Amino acid sequence: MSDSPKLVALRKSLAEASEGAAPEASKQLAHEAIAKILMAIESGVVTLGDWERRCLAAAITSLRGGKVNEARTRARQALWPDENRRNASVSKFPPRPGMLTLPELKREFAAALAMPGRARPGGNPV
Repeated sequence: MSDSPKLVALRKSLAEASEGAAPEASKQLAHEAIAKILMAIESGVVTLGDWERRCLAAAITSLRGGKVNEARTRARQALWPDENRRNASVSKFPPRPGMLTLPELKREFAAALAMPGRARPGGNPV
């Protein structure tokens, strides 16, 4: 089964390199990646399955820890094709309680952004 054009476009939109970027730019890229993927799930471009839950929960947890590059990487893994998922380290961890549904993930993302030093300038994350 081939990927939808919207999913391919989403992957491309999140492919911008963040290496060497200023800390604020890296943080913004991580916030945008998570927000875009949550919106894609909400609009039906991406299905919220076990893999996506694990990746987004790991991304939000990394964001809470101030690890923005790791957060962005984990979020982008949610969009990996099936054949790339088997050996990824995130597949070994169980889904996190309180981060199983889209509303729970959105709530936890908003809470992570509200933490001191994590807020995105200019407003609402999702």
